[in-house]
Amino acid sequence: MFNDIICDHFMNPRNIGELTDADYVIEISNPICGDTVHMYLKLNQEVISDVAYRAYGCSTSIATASIVSEKIVGMSKAEISSITRDDVVEWLGELEPSQLHCVDIALNILNQCANPTKKKFEQKEFLVEGEGAF
Repeated sequence: MFNDIICDHFMNPRNIGELTDADYVIEISNPICGDTVHMYLKLNQEVISDVAYRAYGCSTSIATASIVSEKIVGMSKAEISSITRDDVVEWLGELEPSQLHCVDIALNILNQCANPTKKKFEQKEFLVEGEGAF
């Protein structure tokens, strides 16, 4: 089952979309379950001033992207670096064992937000490559 925090963010996702003037675009993917998050960051002097994301995957990973996007606006990269696993666990609430991978997704997003390097989003026609995609 899903806790109230996950249900709320999945049913009412915050900051969903893309920023056309993003300073950085971060891409997180989990090769095991296929969850993928593209997070667009706008910075003002090392502080996240705006964020948007596109998430593909399970409801918990989509809610995780929404929660992280809400938490990091107004934070500096240094503040984001200080966020701990315990902080993320508290943000996401009690999770089922099958949902715990989303804690790592959040930590991967936060790590890349604290150290962004990718400035441009590379548009892909398909999330699945090869003959499996249509």
